[in-house]
Amino acid sequence: MASKENKGGFLRWPWNAVVYVLLAVTLRLFAIPVILLLMGLQRRNNPHGQAEGYCLSRTRKRLTWLIWALLALTVGGVLVYMLFVGLGLDRAYRDATDYVTLAFCGVGGPLLVVGGLYLAYAAIRDSFFPERSALAQSIRSQLPYPEEAPPAEELFAMVDGDLRESGQWFGPVGVGREWVLGDGVNKIDRIRGIFVVNELHQHHTQTGVRTRRDMELVLIDDRWQRTVTSFHDLKDLQAAADCLRLRVPEAAWGSNGQNMDFWTMDESAREDFERDFRQRQARRASAAAQREILSEGPQDMILEDGNGQVTSRVSLSLAEEQLDRCLAGEDYGFRLTPTRPIEGDGRAFRALHCHSRAEADGTVLLLLELAPSGGERDLALAAKADPRQARDILAAWLRREAPDAVGWDLRRLYTPAQAPAPQARRSHARLSLVYAGGAAENHTTFTAEDVQVAAEGIVDGAYQIVDLTHEAGYLWIRVTAGDRSDGRCTVEATRPGGEKLEFYIAKMPPREAAAWLTGYPHGQYLPGGGDWKRVKKPK
Repeated sequence: MASKENKGGFLRWPWNAVVYVLLAVTLRLFAIPVILLLMGLQRRNNPHGQAEGYCLSRTRKRLTWLIWALLALTVGGVLVYMLFVGLGLDRAYRDATDYVTLAFCGVGGPLLVVGGLYLAYAAIRDSFFPERSALAQSIRSQLPYPEEAPPAEELFAMVDGDLRESGQWFGPVGVGREWVLGDGVNKIDRIRGIFVVNELHQHHTQTGVRTRRDMELVLIDDRWQRTVTSFHDLKDLQAAADCLRLRVPEAAWGSNGQNMDFWTMDESAREDFERDFRQRQARRASAAAQREILSEGPQDMILEDGNGQVTSRVSLSLAEEQLDRCLAGEDYGFRLTPTRPIEGDGRAFRALHCHSRAEADGTVLLLLELAPSGGERDLALAAKADPRQARDILAAWLRREAPDAVGWDLRRLYTPAQAPAPQARRSHARLSLVYAGGAAENHTTFTAEDVQVAAEGIVDGAYQIVDLTHEAGYLWIRVTAGDRSDGRCTVEATRPGGEKLEFYIAKMPPREAAAWLTGYPHGQYLPGGGDWKRVKKPK
């Protein structure tokens, strides 16, 4: 792909349009084959619009709508002219055919003129003002906060980057990790329906029977909006649909008219489908997490973070997340302790410590705690490692493989002096869970992974209420699941406001409520926006 991108630049916009116009003016009708040849060469050198960007290339193609707009305006103008001519005739000379013609011209003429004006407006808007294009508006509307979306250039770059890094092309459709680009654009995690249209249409004319084949990929998202992309190759159409079905296995799928049956479902049926979709998605995510734990992390490992919180559900992704928190300054260290020592180089190691806040050069301080031997205790081997090396050592440690300790220094085990000592204060942390069946449980010691499991329980219906209080006590959030009358969750949360806490409440879909539950304690979200209502302190 890189070689093709380097070739990009052949008749890029707007020079291609300038060349086409000059050729049409100078050569008139003889310019048509030359223009078609240049368009073919441009498409060959810039497949899918690599040179100027996939999204911008799609908006530029709307310029061809001007041809249809001109045709519609011409036909509409002729019909309107015939209407005025017919109205000017003496009624005595009119017959039934004339009245039918006048009615046809009176209805068809204005409709074609209006349609031609709209096509011309849409073509000019999308081609010359991409910020206002339908494609940019579609991307913006699918983001979590559309009103805070970046400019069109950044929106297009976001989709282009996804397709460039991990995109697969099936004819006119590109499928990336997060986005699908066809005649429109869809965010993959918002797709709810995938349908293939492959229909033959026959109609009789004076010269015989004409056959037209429609091959389309129809995608329906969680807003129940349809995106239709036409194909010329049935193999590309089937491959694109199969690829998306693997990406979103919970989505509805079918062929031909089934997409209209799905699209026209009533509100109650849509809510039932959405609830079932999220439950199946949560079960798949939970099964994937369990597979990751079983494949990457042994179950005889315990992780303890800098705040003393402990979890035995250890995976490589969890260990890397803790390392990233250390590198970001959000935590000063953590420890991985196996249930039995790990042996290597003739030594037995009882724990692996990671510290990074004490190191100003961005490296990680690793401590291999030695098992007590010959009366010696609290000894460790120490070494510095860059983040990449630290991740490799963590992965090996989770496989019960001790790192090569050549060059590591022997020292007394200690917490780095620069790391702040934990303050002696009472923790207010609490995680309360109310199951769908009514049973309840409370936890004062839990991890971020436990909160993630609780959030998934809200999505799949396992929990009715999840109540989370931060250890400092002033950050509090409660999520109450919806019911049959309203599937949305009720979310209550605090926000510091001067000397007193402010309490807010909002309604949101389960998936969004789960995101708030996991992100709010870390400052990723702040209540008080347009969807939130300030209330008095709840009981």
